[in-house]
Amino acid sequence: MATYQLHFRANAALWPTDPQQLLALWEQTFQAADAQIETGAMQAPHFVSSTEGYVLVDADSKSAALAVTARFFPNWTNEIDELVPWEQAKEAILGAVRQAASA
Repeated sequence: MATYQLHFRANAALWPTDPQQLLALWEQTFQAADAQIETGAMQAPHFVSSTEGYVLVDADSKSAALAVTARFFPNWTNEIDELVPWEQAKEAILGAVRQAASA
């Protein structure tokens, strides 16, 4: 299973300007996200502003990670990057650089 970093951003053009509708949308968004967090589908959510943030998703594939985020579209857009664990990245990078250095 891989870990994906999801960078989410509000698609502000689609958000209501009426305060009551805006409140309802935020409540629905947080309820849906809380459900994903409770099941373990999403971990470590953080906002960097009121319109964007990051969350971790553990999934068998990027397609599976996309499925976790699909319920939030079109109100939120997403960028999803697979994270490579430190030890695996270190071995891959050092191996490639050592091979290049010995050539």
